[in-house]
Amino acid sequence: MKLYAKLAVLTAFATALTAFTACSSDDSSSKADGKGDSSVSSSMDDSKQDGDNTQGGDLNMDGYELVWEDNFDGDKLNRDDWNVELHEPGWVNAEWQEYVDSEDNIFIEDGKLVIRPIKTTDADGNDYYTSGRVSTQNKQDFTYGVFEARLKVPEGTGYLPAFWLMATDENVYGQWPRCGEIDIMEVHGSEPTTTYATLHYGNPHAQSQGSKKLDSGSFADEFHTFTVEWNPGKINWFVDGYLVHTENDWYSATEGQGELTYPAPFDQPFYMILNLAVGGSWVGYPDETTDFENARYEIDYVKVYQKDSYNEDVKKPEKEVTFREPDENGNFIVNGDFSVAEDLSDDENWMYHEEQGGKAELSIKDNQIDVIVATTGNVDYSVQLVQPMLPMRKGNIYEVSFDAYSSGERTMLVGVSAPDLNFIRYMNDTLCELTTEKQTYKYQFTMAMDDDPNGRLEFNMGKVITTEDIFISNVSVKVVGVDETLVGDDSKTVLADGNYIYNGKFQEGEKHIGFWDITNDCGAEYSVTDFADSRKLSVSGNGITADKPFIISQSDLALGEGAYVFSADIEGEAGKTVNVSVGDESFDITLEDGKKTYTHKLSLTADTSKTFAVKFSDAGSYKIDNVSLTEDSLLKNGSFNAGLAGFEPYAYTASDVSWVVDSLTEDNAIDFTINNSGPEAWHIQLKQNGIRLENGQSYRLSFDAKSSVDRKIMFAIQRDGSKHNDDWTPYSGEEIVDLTGEYQHFELEFTMEQPTDSECVFSLSMGAVGGIRVSNQHRICIDNITLETIDSVTADTAE
Repeated sequence: MKLYAKLAVLTAFATALTAFTACSSDDSSSKADGKGDSSVSSSMDDSKQDGDNTQGGDLNMDGYELVWEDNFDGDKLNRDDWNVELHEPGWVNAEWQEYVDSEDNIFIEDGKLVIRPIKTTDADGNDYYTSGRVSTQNKQDFTYGVFEARLKVPEGTGYLPAFWLMATDENVYGQWPRCGEIDIMEVHGSEPTTTYATLHYGNPHAQSQGSKKLDSGSFADEFHTFTVEWNPGKINWFVDGYLVHTENDWYSATEGQGELTYPAPFDQPFYMILNLAVGGSWVGYPDETTDFENARYEIDYVKVYQKDSYNEDVKKPEKEVTFREPDENGNFIVNGDFSVAEDLSDDENWMYHEEQGGKAELSIKDNQIDVIVATTGNVDYSVQLVQPMLPMRKGNIYEVSFDAYSSGERTMLVGVSAPDLNFIRYMNDTLCELTTEKQTYKYQFTMAMDDDPNGRLEFNMGKVITTEDIFISNVSVKVVGVDETLVGDDSKTVLADGNYIYNGKFQEGEKHIGFWDITNDCGAEYSVTDFADSRKLSVSGNGITADKPFIISQSDLALGEGAYVFSADIEGEAGKTVNVSVGDESFDITLEDGKKTYTHKLSLTADTSKTFAVKFSDAGSYKIDNVSLTEDSLLKNGSFNAGLAGFEPYAYTASDVSWVVDSLTEDNAIDFTINNSGPEAWHIQLKQNGIRLENGQSYRLSFDAKSSVDRKIMFAIQRDGSKHNDDWTPYSGEEIVDLTGEYQHFELEFTMEQPTDSECVFSLSMGAVGGIRVSNQHRICIDNITLETIDSVTADTAE
């Protein structure tokens, strides 16, 4: 069992979250531009195209040259270009298929690659599904270009064919969604007339999505050409040469750290994936109508075109942000008293959505909105009333208030979401018990995230047994207080990875040198190298001297009393000296040949200065990267006194969980509120990367934990599978323990029997541990995580 699955290839997670954009929101923030809403008819036959992609009138191929193609003219899949991926059922998104390497599922026929889903039934009547997934990772990887495939998809409930791009090395900027993802084509088998084009990025996860619905025919009836044009700072999607979506505004970041330099993460090599999923939370599951005998995902060709060169000196578009003002009563809801009749299909004020079988009639009269329910559908947002553009300011305490009743006893969910951040919850979905008597409902929540002008109040009335009608009035959202601890503190802290130095990898800010102060009285040339050279700071100058050094520095750091470890990769002429100062301590590094990682341990006093500097005093050329200053400990910030520094919470589905370091009631413990554990143990985690375990050394891992409901959690220190071909070997073993309502102390002793590993992961899993899914809301609190050696053993420290 994996404690931490490889996120870079979680297409189903991506598509499941896409579903919320496609199904929950029709506001302009998640739509393509106006041109993307036009219809397209295709009369293309099944013959191969010659690469002229301008027939639709929108895709301009001037300057592009074909650099790679596969026309599938052989009798077998070319394994020099393609990998066949193997994954078990349920690997992502609760999908039913196993991805296998079988010529029954993946084969070449009549000059086409065919991916075929197969259903088998055993003697006990249990159904089993297999399918195929192929990729070009580490075989055909490209940065920028035109990526095109001519495809025909299968029709049938539960099928999800896809053609998409993923970052070759997800560790460059961080795992999904920070590494980025470009979905060129996704078609629901139950709705084969519509294709989705989606960009995933950020942290929190954000996305941009367009779609194309055919005027006639379907993507299952005949072949169509799907294309993405990826340039620095702009990505365009096309169907049969017609533009369907475009995007130039994205970001990548790690919580607690700076934003990466635009156009990251879409400035690194990506690879292509073709797969056919069977079932999942977005597309639903096969039923008695699903045809397995004739279902085929057919790929006529895949081609890649590139220009000779690309200009990466692009600027992120500046976006004008407007925060809605409240009315004279402090209410941010427009028409909250329903005094004005509205067309609920408009993109203003109140909006109504139906999805996945939901059906209702809505009308505004007598200062209330009547929701006359016919069917409640399959998901809570199948019948949904929302108002977007609610200004959410960090630190504000909001009160949501409304009156409601129903024609008979029933429930509904109310919450405040972030449609631009993949519908994470600012106010968790809250169950409202409705009766035939009108009642006033009031709920408060604190906005703990950064300012957002587009919060969204949601009334979700789907997925209940009864179809009783609902009547809502007097809706308001008001600011009722401020949490001063969340407002106005811009001082530097320890970063989420435990580093006290900002932008130590030279990936952030303008020209990749954000947060650094440069002293260059010597007139040296300096810049950050391109992606191929791993974004190092390069410095070169014959005028660099002791009197006129070249210095990079940072100030106002969160330094204090304690033991620290400095580390950096530096390359320069052997014998040259580089000086490093940390607080009131200073030391010299004498360079050796080639790139080396230099480390130095030091201790600081409580009254130390808050500065850091690296000084080059000898003429010559240098490169420096991976600058870090961390606590001198095996596991960092286990007391959570520095907030989440060093730790990374993870949620497979963002709306299932929220977390905070609780300094008021839990003495700086991390406090998780879990709405649903999900179906897998690793769907909710707390983890810390970069832990070093030495061969032959014994360790004691311990922590305190409690839960508001009796349940299990699992923990381990393991290999980082994202860097080792999805191998998540638990060096400590996997330990499952039972939590109760009182804090308990847990310990695990183990010996590192594998070769020394400096990139281990501590992972504590709070999903469906032991296969037990916890669907009711509950809290888990964790504190005092420590890792210590318990004896001294001669170790083989080879990396």
